[in-house]
Amino acid sequence: MQHPNKILRDFKRLHRFYEDGEVFTAFDTETTDISPSTGRIMEIGAIKFNKDGVIGEFSKLINPERLIPPFITSLTHITQDMVKDCPVMKDVLPAFLDFISDSILIAHNAQFDLNFLNAECEWANLPLTKNRCIDTLQYSRWTVPNVEKHKLDFLADTFKINKGSSHRAFDDARVCMELYKLFCKMNQDI
Repeated sequence: MQHPNKILRDFKRLHRFYEDGEVFTAFDTETTDISPSTGRIMEIGAIKFNKDGVIGEFSKLINPERLIPPFITSLTHITQDMVKDCPVMKDVLPAFLDFISDSILIAHNAQFDLNFLNAECEWANLPLTKNRCIDTLQYSRWTVPNVEKHKLDFLADTFKINKGSSHRAFDDARVCMELYKLFCKMNQDI
């Protein structure tokens, strides 16, 4: 699925959005599979912020309406038992879409999360998101090209950002926010 979101790639100017007071929502999803045609979102986390600080937070476990593969449980520590009584995505999605509103989204490997988010919108018969988006994976490759790896965990360790629980949506979203702010600071004189 090709998402309708515009990924911002003018890396020399991304810091200006922050300096100009734009509102951002860093978000992450944890999913049952790597393909939005066969997998579902089982956790979504987000943090809305601007240059003045955090505006709001969103964190939900979701019943994916399918079994969570053992590999995914070992990676995320999200078990079937944890999500069995949680709301399904079609019931969570309207609140999440309201939360992100028209903010600029930020995600690490954004195409993955945007594809899942918009697949869920399709399944729920809701409009697809059209928010502009910044991919911290691409931004990191441009800003710090000599770093050994550009995985979220590795970048967090490299720049001494508290990871919290890796592969949990809210903590990964918070790391994305911190990376974006760090890269903006590193690029402000360009």
